[in-house]
Amino acid sequence: MNEPITTMRRPRVVAHRGASAVAPENTLAAVAAAVTKGADAVEVDVQSTRDGVPIIVHDATLARTTDVARHLPRRANDPVPSFTYDEVRRLDAGSWFGPGHAGEPVPTLEQVLDTLRASGVGLLLEIKNPGSQPHLVAQVAEVLRCFSPGVAVTVQSFDAEALRAFGRLMPAVPRGLLVRHTPRNPALEAWVSAVNPWHGAVTSAYVRRAQLAGLETYVWTANSRAAIRRAADAGVEGIITDRPSRALAVLRRAAQVEASA
Repeated sequence: MNEPITTMRRPRVVAHRGASAVAPENTLAAVAAAVTKGADAVEVDVQSTRDGVPIIVHDATLARTTDVARHLPRRANDPVPSFTYDEVRRLDAGSWFGPGHAGEPVPTLEQVLDTLRASGVGLLLEIKNPGSQPHLVAQVAEVLRCFSPGVAVTVQSFDAEALRAFGRLMPAVPRGLLVRHTPRNPALEAWVSAVNPWHGAVTSAYVRRAQLAGLETYVWTANSRAAIRRAADAGVEGIITDRPSRALAVLRRAAQVEASA
């Protein structure tokens, strides 16, 4: 049985795409909201523009989270790497979420690092679609070399080869392998520092096996109170969530219950 939360370090709360339940995902507003709400780290997604600027966006296109269809209607469904940074920086990445966020830009990785530097909040950076962006890993590494001092950064991806390539460039930066299901033998993934599965696949037995292999477990994306509590009870090291305030409240309440038992 797992130790109660009161006798162990609570899981780190990682704000998924920033505090994306209260601000437009992957924007500086969402990053700032995550900091304000007490998240331990912020998770964002990085891709690259045609001219090599790492920007923060999740989807393969800009259509869902920007007004690209208004500015460049013939290119609305074109892939992110087909746009220059000058084209991207003119887009509105906030109005789709609500009028109060109109004009929110698509941020660069450098801007996110600048926002986090004085906060003490870490960064969990997901490398998106590296197979279609052959220079992305090197571009991310270059920005991190220049601008990440003062920010605790972990890089994650579903793409194992991208993580291996990143490790060759920046071996001191922790890496997490994203997976949809828990591997039967987590020791085979000991070349990374964490294996990060879907929250519904995690059990306490798996977490113990991962810990014995020297691996941390960060689950995604646990939003309900029940899912957050299940992940904590399994002993995970981190919980990635759209709702960091809720996660922190659930963990505080669980600790209080354990303390009074």
